[in-house]
Amino acid sequence: MVCLDTSVLIALIRKDRAAVGALEAEAEKGGVVSTTPVNLCELYAGAAGAREPERELSRVDELVARLVVLEFGAGAARRYGELARAEALRKGPIGDFDMIIASIALQHKERLATRNVKHFGRVPGLEVEEW
Repeated sequence: MVCLDTSVLIALIRKDRAAVGALEAEAEKGGVVSTTPVNLCELYAGAAGAREPERELSRVDELVARLVVLEFGAGAARRYGELARAEALRKGPIGDFDMIIASIALQHKERLATRNVKHFGRVPGLEVEEW
């Protein structure tokens, strides 16, 4: 399974060739594609503020219907607490939303596909790949 970060979700909505190709490769391997509630919040906020919000909200809805949305439960919250104290992130924080995204992916033992590898790559234990 692979969890998609907002940067990849946006690329898919825009039909970016690299992102679509990575998604197709994952599908060929039989991989399940997921995201987090935080990523959905970011997508919907962006769509609501677009020049054509109804059109963008519809595009987001269409993509979201094809994804598994991972639960943000007590286990992920505990991981967030651990990450908040991780030395690698205390020296250079990545922000609460991104730590929650990373925590959820870690809890569900998923890789995180992102366009911000440098940023998420500092999260201890998180397997990150660039799409």
